[in-house]
Amino acid sequence: MQAQELKASFTKRYVIAISLIAFLSTGAFYFLHLGLQTSDSTALIVNMSGKQRMLSQRVASLSQQYYFHIYSDNKHIRPEILQAELLGAIEEMDRASAALSSGKLKEGVHVGLSPEMYEIYYGEIALKKKVDGYLERAKRLSEAPSQTESANLLHEIILISNPLLNDLNGAVLQYQKEGEKNLAEVKQLETLVWIVTLITLLLEVIFIFQPMAHKIRELFQEVIWNQENLEQQISMRTMSLEHANSKLLQMASHDPLTGLKNRLNMERDLEDLIIQYDKHHLPYAVLMLDIDWFKKINDSYGHDAGDFVLCEISKIMLENVRIQDSVYRAGGEEFVIIFNRISREQAVEKAEAIRINIQEYRFLFDEQVLQCTISGGIYHPDIRKSTNVQGVLKLADNALYEAKHSGRNRIVEAMHEKFSQID
Repeated sequence: MQAQELKASFTKRYVIAISLIAFLSTGAFYFLHLGLQTSDSTALIVNMSGKQRMLSQRVASLSQQYYFHIYSDNKHIRPEILQAELLGAIEEMDRASAALSSGKLKEGVHVGLSPEMYEIYYGEIALKKKVDGYLERAKRLSEAPSQTESANLLHEIILISNPLLNDLNGAVLQYQKEGEKNLAEVKQLETLVWIVTLITLLLEVIFIFQPMAHKIRELFQEVIWNQENLEQQISMRTMSLEHANSKLLQMASHDPLTGLKNRLNMERDLEDLIIQYDKHHLPYAVLMLDIDWFKKINDSYGHDAGDFVLCEISKIMLENVRIQDSVYRAGGEEFVIIFNRISREQAVEKAEAIRINIQEYRFLFDEQVLQCTISGGIYHPDIRKSTNVQGVLKLADNALYEAKHSGRNRIVEAMHEKFSQID
């Protein structure tokens, strides 16, 4: 009878212990899944808001190009090509604005707008309305019947561009702040689950297994085995949580398609290099690259082909930089390479080598050979010193624009007189 009672007690306690472990494992899985979803949404929304900010400047730039080409005698690029690029940028920025202002980022991914973001888009700042007005003017410019109307619209676009960029920067910063807060909350929940798991397992040892060991000497070895098994589960769960935390950090700081560092890392790293240059005069260079006619690849072969080209070009860049250099995907088809401790001549040489390697590379996709080229703008402080990240990126971006403007598939240094106004 006593053996039957001991067996029933053992079974009852064992069922309770296993149920608690299953419950805690389920809770850990839930919070891990929640953390991965939060990280994915954060990376997507920050990249999308950064892309919207970039597109606002692209719309302004293309509007100016279109106006000056349509009303000048120097028409080395057909106006309809510039018009198509302008309308494409308008459409892409409109889609990004609609997704961000509604929270419907893509199919199956929907996030609620925080009160702060709702205020930015629909409150006093009225960012959604400003973006719609900005794009409406740009679209009217592309269809304007007279030079006078075009000039007026271009003037309005230029006046709106910088204030709108500031508002878009504010939205990006708010998204980053909310993303970091969400990740911090998920990490706290993970830590809490881990602590509760440890406490629960400890209580199981104290109130379930030890009494059984004292009462049933013949089951002593089995109790020891259970304790060792529990310790192993604790170790595995700890390792799983550490791996999850590492994966969350990786996903938040890298581009999910190419695996390159994202724009957040780029601006942080560039700021450090600027500080080191001011303190110790350590030379560096920033190469901003853009794939020529990338939209045609997507339109002609599909977005899978576009993704393939982005990944292949990323590999080529990584293979052609030094260990101390860094490659970033700034957004869309735009990349940035930061060369650390390099002279101006060496930087230009490296940039040309990358351009030539991409030009000569055979992009074999779905039994079709695609040809791609890149245009680049390169900044070096020996040419023109800038004291902040935005100034450096603006100089490189202007040089990239000059490369595009002068025929593409070339590298241009940020040294022209028109760049001298950038601080």
